[in-house]
Amino acid sequence: MAIRLAAAALILIMVGPATILISLAALISSDLSANCGSPSGGDVIGRETPSSRVVFPLPKGVWVMTDGFGRRIHPVTADESFHTGLDLGAPAGTSIRAAADGIVAVAGLSDVYGGLIVIEHRVGDRAVATAYAHMWEAGIHVRIGDTVTAGQPIGEVGNAGRSTGPHLHFEVRPGGANGQPIDPVPWLNDHEATDLQQPESNMSPGCTGNRSSGPPEQMTGDRRQMVDDPTSDGRITEPMLHLYQQAIHAFPDTSWSCYSPRPGSKSEHPLGRACDITFGNPIGLNPTPDQLEDGWMITNWMKDHAEALGVEYLIWQGRIWSVARQTEGWRVYNGGGMHDPKDVTGGHYDHLHVTVAP
Repeated sequence: MAIRLAAAALILIMVGPATILISLAALISSDLSANCGSPSGGDVIGRETPSSRVVFPLPKGVWVMTDGFGRRIHPVTADESFHTGLDLGAPAGTSIRAAADGIVAVAGLSDVYGGLIVIEHRVGDRAVATAYAHMWEAGIHVRIGDTVTAGQPIGEVGNAGRSTGPHLHFEVRPGGANGQPIDPVPWLNDHEATDLQQPESNMSPGCTGNRSSGPPEQMTGDRRQMVDDPTSDGRITEPMLHLYQQAIHAFPDTSWSCYSPRPGSKSEHPLGRACDITFGNPIGLNPTPDQLEDGWMITNWMKDHAEALGVEYLIWQGRIWSVARQTEGWRVYNGGGMHDPKDVTGGHYDHLHVTVAP
């Protein structure tokens, strides 16, 4: 059974991602700290001998990188923030493996990171800590003080804490748990754990602007008029067509599906007031990091120009934003239509839904 963190620890964890592992260093028990040595100056923590190898924390072929290290627009809060690790989307229950030999320093729950494991290692002649987050409580399979080996299963991918879908948040901190985080991609590549391509820029969706040459034109037609849907054999409202035409001009690489009958379900698609948008990924599959960035670009563009485009609400990455409640920002989407927060399509992780006002 996972060990719950003390209440004082939770307060530290809630300070934010940039400080979480610094705070977690204080959670190591006095007995374990005595066995681990001092973290100052990059001394060895957790093991007297170097790890035999470094491995990738998820099995091959089951994951997709959904977010990298660095500045980004937070997918939950929609605020600009610094992402201290690597997000790897994978099916819930996927086995998480220790990246190297080491000793478990933290194993418990936090409000922000859900189930969290921190392992102290010696890799080469340096101390390093790795962290694994967003497991369910039942998905934590180690305890504080456990000795683990590289590749050993330590937990399961979950969706706990501040998360928009099942994934592993993975961090690397040279010097130990109180060290500053580094980009895990070059660290994993340098230790031959994988061969990941490092993004050219770590600036996140929404920070780099959009591809449109200017703001969209204002909708001036008859809101009740029905017109042919360019994405199907059905009919959509004139405002929906206006939004489609403006968006496809600004973002030509997107794919659209608007009218569909959907008998027996609560949906604006049969009314011609809604469209679903993908970014090169098929329905049912999480977008790649580049596709996810494209998704955030058009989402933020629609949100910023909601009045001109006639947007009523947007659903994306398990969240909903509406004009009527725009002061509340992005909210957890918890109902309506085919909603299933544990499903990639039902949770709107593979597509953006937009509805225009009647």
